[in-house]
Amino acid sequence: MMEGRPEPRRRPGLPLHPEWRSDDEYVQSLLSFATSSNLFRNLCGGVHILDFLTREPDLYTHVLPQDWRDWFDLVTIDQVLDLLMHKDLSDLGDVDAVESPDLTLSPPPSLLDYIRTVRKHCLQRQFQPVSDDISDLPRHVSVGMKTKKVHEVTNFAAYIGNLSADVSGRFDEPISVVDFGSGQNYLGRTLASPPYNKHVIAVERRHHNIVGARGMDVHAKLAKKEKIMRNKKEWKRQLATLQNNGNGNDNNLPTPPPEKVDTEHSSCLVVPDQASFAEADITYEEADPEDPDKGSMTYVEHDVQDGYLEDILYPPEDDADVDVDIDTTTTNGDCCASCHNHNHHHNDNIDESDEDHGNEDQRITDPKKKDQPKPKPKAMVVSLHSCGNLSHHGIRSLILNPSVCAVAMIGCCYNLLTERLGPATYKVPNLLRPNHPRLEATGSAYDPHGFPMSRTLEDFTTTPHTHTHTQEEKAKSETGQGQQPRGVKLNITARMMAVQAPYNWGPDDSEAFFRRHFYRTLLQRILLDLGVVQQHADPGSLAGGTGGSITGKDTSGTPLIVGSLPKACFTNFRAYVRGALDKLIHADPVDGPMIAERTRRLLVDDDMIDGYERKWGYAKKHLAVMWSLMAFSAGVVESIIVTDRWLYLKEQACVEDAWVDIVFDYKHSPRNFVVVGIKKNDEPAPSPVPAPVPQETS
Repeated sequence: MMEGRPEPRRRPGLPLHPEWRSDDEYVQSLLSFATSSNLFRNLCGGVHILDFLTREPDLYTHVLPQDWRDWFDLVTIDQVLDLLMHKDLSDLGDVDAVESPDLTLSPPPSLLDYIRTVRKHCLQRQFQPVSDDISDLPRHVSVGMKTKKVHEVTNFAAYIGNLSADVSGRFDEPISVVDFGSGQNYLGRTLASPPYNKHVIAVERRHHNIVGARGMDVHAKLAKKEKIMRNKKEWKRQLATLQNNGNGNDNNLPTPPPEKVDTEHSSCLVVPDQASFAEADITYEEADPEDPDKGSMTYVEHDVQDGYLEDILYPPEDDADVDVDIDTTTTNGDCCASCHNHNHHHNDNIDESDEDHGNEDQRITDPKKKDQPKPKPKAMVVSLHSCGNLSHHGIRSLILNPSVCAVAMIGCCYNLLTERLGPATYKVPNLLRPNHPRLEATGSAYDPHGFPMSRTLEDFTTTPHTHTHTQEEKAKSETGQGQQPRGVKLNITARMMAVQAPYNWGPDDSEAFFRRHFYRTLLQRILLDLGVVQQHADPGSLAGGTGGSITGKDTSGTPLIVGSLPKACFTNFRAYVRGALDKLIHADPVDGPMIAERTRRLLVDDDMIDGYERKWGYAKKHLAVMWSLMAFSAGVVESIIVTDRWLYLKEQACVEDAWVDIVFDYKHSPRNFVVVGIKKNDEPAPSPVPAPVPQETS
C-alpha cells in the first residue's frame, strides 16, 4: 500500500433537494415530470422566439394559463424573476390557501405549484470548496486568465488534486492527468505546477492552441525559451526583405525557404516563418517520475471522435518498423511519436488492439518486443467545460480504455450535443443553425455518441396520453398498431435554453437581452407581413399541436439568420431593422435580392417601423415573461443531461463509484457540475464495443 493513502471520501450520487429520499426516487420523478407535463415541454422545446408573434393567438396566450397571465399583468418583470428564482415560497403558505388583499402578493396556486415542482427537480448548486486553504494561482501561472477562468482553474485544480490522491491511493500508483480539449491549457499548466506537480497530457485538436499554450508554459516556468544569437544587421536586412515581399514586391522571385544556421559555428540565424519560429525555441526540462515535486507537460494534437484513447496515449515506440503520425510535445521539448516520453512506460504488445481498431500500419512485428509487454500507467481523464459530445467521449473513455481509471468531466454547450434517439436537431459547429427545420419530425440520423447516454433514459416509457406524436404515430395509436413511446428526447431549443444562467440576471443585462429578443421577434412579424418569410405547418411542434406553425424562407421552415449585430443597432428599433436588413441583404447572395426588393420601403419609411413598434409594444413584456419561464424551467433540462451521464456510469459493471459534485460558484461559472467516475481496481475493462444504434420506435 502507498504511504499516506487518503481515506476514500464517500460522496452522494446526486446533489438533490432535501425532499428526495433516494437517487432512484428522484430519477423516476424527474423523467416522469419531463415527459408528462405539457406545460414544461412547451416551455422547454416547444416555444421559439421567431414564432412568438406569427401565430393567432400568439404563443403567450396559447401556452400560459389565463390566471397566470392575469397575475403577470399586475407585476413587473423583476417581480416575476424574483418569484421564480429567489423568493422563499414557504412565506406564501400552502398552494391551496394563498389569498391576500394585495393581488401582487398572491400568485395563482397553480403557478406556485409549478415553481415548486421545477425547483425540486433541479440539481442543487450550493458550492463548497474542497478546502479552506486552496492556494491562489501564482501570477506567472495565471497569465492570460480572466476572473472567471481564475475561479474555475483554481477550484477545479484543487478538486482534481484531491481526487487524484484518492484514485492514486486506490490503485497504489501515481496517476497521470489527461485533459480533454485543453485549449490554451490553463488547467493542465496549473496541475503541472506546484503545489500539484502532476504529469499532464493535454489533448487538443487545434494546432495554434498548442503553440500558444507552449508559449505560456515559458511564463509559468514549465519550459525555457532558447537563447538565440543573431547578427543584428543581417536580421534587420532579412526582416526588411520580408516586409517588402509582403507589401507588393513585383520582382516575382520566389521566397527561399527559411534555413537555420548552425549556432555552434555562427551567430547568424536566418529568420524562419512565424509559426515555426514560435514552435522551435521552447524546451522542457526532463521530468523525473520519482520526484513528487516536479510535474510535466505533454501535448497531443488529436481530434477526439470517440472515447478510445489507448493508441493516442500509448502509441508504439518510434522505430523503423512503426509508422505513427501523432504530433506531440514532451517534457524534453522534442516532437516525437510517443506522448508518454515523460518517463511513463509503454505497452509494446498492441497486436490485439490493432486488429480491433484498424491500426495495421502501427503493428509491431518484432517478436522480442511482444514477449516483453509492460504495464501501462494509469490515467485520469478530466475536462473543464468540454463542448457537446466531447463530454460523452470523455466519460466513455473510462469504459473503453484499460489504462483510464477515473474521469471528472464538466460539460457545457448542450446545444452542440447530437441525439442518439433522433431526430437530429443539433447545431453544426461553425454554423449558426443547420439548414433544416428547428423541430424536424422525420429525421433519420441516429448518432450513437449523442444524448442520452444511459439505458435508463433510452428505455424510459413516456406517458401515452400526454406525449405529442407525429400524425403517423397518432394514426397507429388510434388503430392499436403503435407501441408505447420510449426514450427521453431533448430538442435543440430545450438544450439551448439549458445553457442560460437566469440566477445571474440583473436588471440592466436582463432588460438588454429582453429588448434584443423583442426586436428579433418583431422583425420576424414584419418579414412575414412583407412576404420575405412564409408560414408553414410544423409537424414537430409541441406548443401548436395540430395547429402548430413555423416561419421560414422556404417550405421546410428554414429560418433567416440575422446573427450578431453591432451594439449601435440596439439603440432603438429603427436602427435594429436597418442593421438587420443590411446584413441579410449583403450576406446572402441567394436570397439577398429578394429581401432587398420586398423590404425597400422599410429602408426609407420610419413611420412604418414606428407603427409596428407601437402596435406590438405590449408583447415585449409578454416575451420577457415567457423567456424567464423558459430559462427557469430549463434548469430541469440541464439536470436531465447531467443525471443521464451519471446514470451511464452507474450502469457499467466496471465502475466502482460515480457521483456529481459542484465545483464552481454559480455566479462566476454557471456550468458548475462535474461528473466523476472511478473504476474498480480488480476488474479489467471490457473490450471497446461501439454503442448500439437504437431502432426507431413507433
